[in-house]
Amino acid sequence: MEIEIKPPGKWSFFDVKELAFYKDTLYFLAWKDIKIKYKQAVLGFLWAFIQPIAMTAVFVIFNLAINVTLGDVNIPYPLFVLSGVMLWNLFGNAVTTTSNSVVSNANILKKIYFPRIFFPMSSLLVNLFDFFITLLIYIPVMVYFKVYPNWDIIYILPICVLLVSILVLGIGSFFGALNVKYRDVKYVIPFIIQLLFFISPVFYSNNQIAIPWLKSAYYLNPMTGVIELFRYGLFGTQINQFGLSISIIISFVCLIVGLYYFRKTEYFFADIS
Repeated sequence: MEIEIKPPGKWSFFDVKELAFYKDTLYFLAWKDIKIKYKQAVLGFLWAFIQPIAMTAVFVIFNLAINVTLGDVNIPYPLFVLSGVMLWNLFGNAVTTTSNSVVSNANILKKIYFPRIFFPMSSLLVNLFDFFITLLIYIPVMVYFKVYPNWDIIYILPICVLLVSILVLGIGSFFGALNVKYRDVKYVIPFIIQLLFFISPVFYSNNQIAIPWLKSAYYLNPMTGVIELFRYGLFGTQINQFGLSISIIISFVCLIVGLYYFRKTEYFFADIS
């Protein structure tokens, strides 16, 4: 099979046939990052468990210290927090790595040709790998607390993962392209992630927000609707359908804008990186 290699145009979009042709390269990039991440780590894959457990423990101790309640949400607090932490870690870690994916692979960028969008996509796949490993610890924790998920989780879990992936790919592609030209981005991303963490329902619920307008406005953070959807699948908790719709729309807008900007600017990656 012959394929014509030509520089991407500023206004053209991604060639699906080309992406499919180079799919093995995407697998190689993702597997390379997984091996690099865990090969020289003493604890190896255990790091995928330690981070969410440690974060959950901090919030559980904090909750015990000040005796915070979740309102009418009747769920063991460790389970509640861990469900939010797992999904948040997928988002936060993936945005950070995808935003740095082009710059961190500059040596490969200048040697061979393949669709450059594979850089943020491979970083996303690595974080999805970590997420599914983390899910393994959630099962025994739920058994311990004698809380079992609804059957809805069978289809809600893939939807949540898809929505987070869409959001990450959009944000990561945008900042990944921007990071090539402006290296300040690597300092901005951790600040944004930290800010979004505290305005996401990771360790608190919607019922604890007393200001009505703020209760609605915080759905402008797309992770809010996704986390609530995940908890609905796990525990059957209430979900704000309008808020979820806003979160989904914003996620797709981020994807379109991010991919458009990435495609428009990728022609000068090799020159600047």
